[in-house]
Amino acid sequence: MSSEHPTYPNPTIAEAVCNIHFRLSQDREWLSFPGKLFKHLQNDYPEMEPLVEIGLQFEQGPLGAGTNLVPKRQKVRFKHSTRPLILQLGEDFLSISTLPPYRGWKVMRRDALAAWQQVEEVLQPEVINRVGIRYINRIGKETEQDRLGTWLVANDYIPHGILRSEPGSLLRLQTRLDTENSLIITLGDTQSEVNGEGVIIFDIDQIFEREMATGQEFLEQEIDRLHAEAWEVFSSAKGEQLEAFLNRRPS
Repeated sequence: MSSEHPTYPNPTIAEAVCNIHFRLSQDREWLSFPGKLFKHLQNDYPEMEPLVEIGLQFEQGPLGAGTNLVPKRQKVRFKHSTRPLILQLGEDFLSISTLPPYRGWKVMRRDALAAWQQVEEVLQPEVINRVGIRYINRIGKETEQDRLGTWLVANDYIPHGILRSEPGSLLRLQTRLDTENSLIITLGDTQSEVNGEGVIIFDIDQIFEREMATGQEFLEQEIDRLHAEAWEVFSSAKGEQLEAFLNRRPS
């Protein structure tokens, strides 16, 4: 197990996502691309499902303020035939989601780059303008007395106060690290009404925003860096009990 970026036998990762945002040239018609991409992917991703995101539009009328449900944007979901992999393609983004069991960064990296290569061949985007690596950790509490501080320790982004909070607490931190890099952390402690224990959600989202070439070399460099920074946030926050849980071998 690498001491720098270990792959644990008992990971807490509920979903790991690589997000790639891009810009198409004006003469490229996105609606024709999902079908073309499906032909490239169908051996590995035989399921294609169109989706429409729904958003809220706020309006002020004679009877006061109100909201309307409006279609936000179209996207298409592709599901892998044998592995817990999901691709989502929109007009300006590709997301590659790895679901449990998480097999480590090398496997996730390879899957993300392979998916992007297929998308790049079909869509031929002009530039990549945003890349993100996101890890959503789900930690099942073992007793009713568990708090955030049972599992995590304070670091540069997580204050001591939230670790002492009762269940029901929520921390959302959005930090602009520099002109091109952002970090969003969501940390929540829920208590289950069924068994009284609940779960802790630790969501780390590292984002890089700058126009860059669409080639594999540039993308590899950025996702490796973002992963290393996400790992540093997680590593500096995990306490002894979480470390022991991560290294626990399945019985």
